[in-house]
Amino acid sequence: MDTVKLKISDRSPKALKAFFYTDAYLILMVAVVFVTWYTKEIFWGFLVGSVIAGTALVAVDDFKPMLPVALYAPAMFAMKDPTEYFICLTGAIPLVLGLIFHIFYYRPEPKKMRMIIPQLLIAAAMLLGGIGVISSENYLGTLAYTVMLGFLPLVFYVLFALYGKESEGYASIGKYTAKVFTWYGILIGMEIITLYAVNKPPFEIWGRGFVIDAGWSIDNNLATVLLLASPMAFYLALTEKQKIIYTILGILNFSFTVLTFSRGGILFGAIMAVITAVYAIIRCKGLNRLKILIPVAAVGVAVLTVYFINMSELNEYIARLANVEDKTLSGRDKLYAEALECFRNNPVFGAGMGFDGEYYKQPEGMYFYWFHSTLFQIIGSTGIVGIFAFAIFYAVRYGIVFRRINRNVFAQFALLSFIGFEAYSMMDTGTFIPYPIMVMAMLLTLAVERTNESAAITSDRRGKYYGETR
Repeated sequence: MDTVKLKISDRSPKALKAFFYTDAYLILMVAVVFVTWYTKEIFWGFLVGSVIAGTALVAVDDFKPMLPVALYAPAMFAMKDPTEYFICLTGAIPLVLGLIFHIFYYRPEPKKMRMIIPQLLIAAAMLLGGIGVISSENYLGTLAYTVMLGFLPLVFYVLFALYGKESEGYASIGKYTAKVFTWYGILIGMEIITLYAVNKPPFEIWGRGFVIDAGWSIDNNLATVLLLASPMAFYLALTEKQKIIYTILGILNFSFTVLTFSRGGILFGAIMAVITAVYAIIRCKGLNRLKILIPVAAVGVAVLTVYFINMSELNEYIARLANVEDKTLSGRDKLYAEALECFRNNPVFGAGMGFDGEYYKQPEGMYFYWFHSTLFQIIGSTGIVGIFAFAIFYAVRYGIVFRRINRNVFAQFALLSFIGFEAYSMMDTGTFIPYPIMVMAMLLTLAVERTNESAAITSDRRGKYYGETR
């Protein structure tokens, strides 16, 4: 009699497979990354992490357990130039072998991938940027970065779309993504607090003389990641049994945004913290609402108490931090005017990503010019071609988000993540940081795309889809 040949994942212990969908697995990965970052033992960090991840790639016929690996990995580097440590990346050989095995052994599942064409369009727009006006030196100087910005998010999107499983027996991508994002915020917070503890800067120079720099990322970019991550904890507080725990994790995520002392991060973090917490409280039903309301109210009272006790000192400090006497947007107004001038000089293709302007001091050896605003970066660097490409990109992304938003609770909180991210990126550079920020945003879009498909066929008695853990 013929027998069905079982895959390795079918024969793997159920407890082992289940482990890779738990908070314990995510906490373990956070611990590995944090210890690696703190000790700068890159080889051992990559070896331990890749053995764990490689095991998941062999034992589980699902790519979702790679989500924390994809997002947390950059946080291992406490230095800006990791090239001298490249030999240490040999520790990642088990992960590479696991990836090769998984891709060729487990079958991908063809699915709709609505973001492929929009992402290709903006990649093309950025590569065409500056045609007719940019020097070959400046164009080539930023080409590698432009290619990475255009295509790296696409690579991650396709891999997770093809090899991530959503059928019965696998964890919901909505719940899993939310947990990965939540613990990503905690990891960043641990690194930020460690920087304060190690450097011991006086309070009066926080954000003005002492600037958060984790090596792999600086204050503004850390705040951007936190704005994407923080609402996800409140989604879990609404949908999981451990409501108090996830509420506290959400509060911590938003609090870490303040500790970056990124002015835009603090502004939009505070706004989104209030909106997200209030929305979660409103959506929660019955006595369970108190499990979210009480921690939020306690923190609110504590913050107001501290503020009113130290009002004059804090107001003075906030005024210095905001630079209110400067009467400008920290030089950004000059950059925005410069972007408009670039558009006027070459309206079709803009000045290019490698434009060398007057108001932004570029790092040595790199020509990428930051206009410090998504809108002005598109206008100044890519012209009409870029405006057209990004318009399609955003139309498709938010078409996905709003597709079934009335029924898909995960999409509602993903929208809150995107609002904070997009708002802050209008005055900073988040949408032009390929890894991990744009990869993170793309994978969040994919999670909404997949939960929309589940929302079409799965609902509770109120007609809402929460992204249940199966």
